[in-house]
Amino acid sequence: MKLLIVDAMNLIRRIYAAAEDAELPLEATRSRCLAAIARNAEQGQATHVAMVFEQKCITWRHQLWPDYKLGRPPMPQPLQDDLEALQRYFRQCGLYCLELSGWEGDDVVASLAVKAAFAGLQVTILSTDKGFCQLVNPRLTVRNHFDRFSWDEAMVEQKFGLKPAQLCDFWALTGDTTNHLPGVPGIGPKTAGHLLDTHGSLDVLLVHYQQCETRVQNALQQHWQNALLTRVLARLRTDVPLGFNLHELRWQPH
Repeated sequence: MKLLIVDAMNLIRRIYAAAEDAELPLEATRSRCLAAIARNAEQGQATHVAMVFEQKCITWRHQLWPDYKLGRPPMPQPLQDDLEALQRYFRQCGLYCLELSGWEGDDVVASLAVKAAFAGLQVTILSTDKGFCQLVNPRLTVRNHFDRFSWDEAMVEQKFGLKPAQLCDFWALTGDTTNHLPGVPGIGPKTAGHLLDTHGSLDVLLVHYQQCETRVQNALQQHWQNALLTRVLARLRTDVPLGFNLHELRWQPH
């Protein structure tokens, strides 16, 4: 069995941005989203499909770091007003739509993906969000619909020079501008990659930071708490209680 998990707002917002100048942008967004999902489900031979939406709410990440996602452009108001109708449309088309109050959509996607992969399904997450790359394993890939490529273990190592399990440590050092996460000032991707190649993990690095060059020593000594906080924020939760049966996600293309 194969499960396609759609990061709904990621797909919808990008397709809406491309359709915004169309005569009927919301209608175009609906039809193009459905076509994109159907195409990826067919190409991946998906037997099950789920769309994960997200309520606008304060989550545990905001409680830990009030500046989380600070500065992100707001959703266009016409799209915001149409979200309920969009969900109804997708449900009428036979798609299972999931939205859990108080939880960020990324954590819901991660929980569903990891549990399904552990149960033996082959899982594909449809999203352009590189944060999902931390989950990649032999049973779990991340598909970028717009650039038409998939993140598997080999692609993650090729692009980042790291294993998927090291990515949260990498972002802990570099920060993440997309989500406005602090990281360690002065440590960029090249230095972070070298440090993790040498030490293997952030935890080992922080134990042996005095072996690093003076610049890195000073940065870690001053900002190690930022690094640990960023790692917590960057790491996707996989323990969200989902509460549904797999048969509800059965894909029946129309």
